[in-house]
Amino acid sequence: MLLRIIKSNPLISLALPVLLAASLWGSVYFVHGPQEIKSGIPMFEVFFRWVLNLPALATLIGLGLLILEAYLWNGFINKQSLLKQSSYLTATFYLLLYSCRPLLISFYPSMFASLFLILALRSLAESYKKERALAEAFDAGIFIGLASLLYFPLIIFILFLWIGLLTMRSIVWREWVVSLVGFILPFGFALGYYAVFYTPEKFWYEKLIAATAHYNRPAPLHWQTAVLLGVVALAGIVCFFFFMQKISDNVVKNQKISALIIWFVCFSICSILLSPAKDARAFTLLVLPCSFVFANYFTRAKRKFIPELLFIMMLGAIVINIFF
Repeated sequence: MLLRIIKSNPLISLALPVLLAASLWGSVYFVHGPQEIKSGIPMFEVFFRWVLNLPALATLIGLGLLILEAYLWNGFINKQSLLKQSSYLTATFYLLLYSCRPLLISFYPSMFASLFLILALRSLAESYKKERALAEAFDAGIFIGLASLLYFPLIIFILFLWIGLLTMRSIVWREWVVSLVGFILPFGFALGYYAVFYTPEKFWYEKLIAATAHYNRPAPLHWQTAVLLGVVALAGIVCFFFFMQKISDNVVKNQKISALIIWFVCFSICSILLSPAKDARAFTLLVLPCSFVFANYFTRAKRKFIPELLFIMMLGAIVINIFF
């Protein structure tokens, strides 16, 4: 019933993601207070320390950034017709999964880096069947470079960039070189900035590599978190198998984009191993592909009862994590 109302009313479908996110973020801020922000990424703190010192501002910026990313990602999915119909369920799941625990209600590196990963995916998709795609390859490279600069564990996404070019296009060596130049460029600008205002000799180790060298023991798993993980894992398994069954029903371009999303999942999991903070924020990069995979199932599933049940279970698990 709830999903049917959301899907049948365009106005509710458009406004619901923002209302849900604002409600969850507002509840955490006023019930639990501002969340302590320890990014563990020195380069992020170089640029945004002033924001992190103002918890209310950091919360507002984080919420605004999250809403922007959700509708940007949703717009990309709709433009490529990956769900066969226009829908805002991708944005709904993006905002829900990014707001499912109090720890996530803040402004942190992996959230900001997700914006550039979305833009990189868009650039890779736009390169499909173009005679020359140097601009798209450069854009994708520079976006992944910016994401890696702000959240260094994403350095491994340089391999994702080249796999993306290989997936969407034939091998054109100029595009690979241009993409590498774009990837390196943000680090060059950051080094220049650091040379002017700080000590350049310490840039590479202290502000980039050192962040991945520290292992922080994960926090104990509470029953609320276990419930949430169980529900999300159950929904994820159901949605993933449905996604794999339907992937061949798409046109060739959309099959390639779907393959990119699967590769994105693999590299996101690898980035968790490099993350200095082994908490919920390390897993947030998985929200990007998972929100689409979830929306694909909840939009296209012919059965009504199971999607409704899973959706209500997810909402219930999130409420338990926020208020208990």
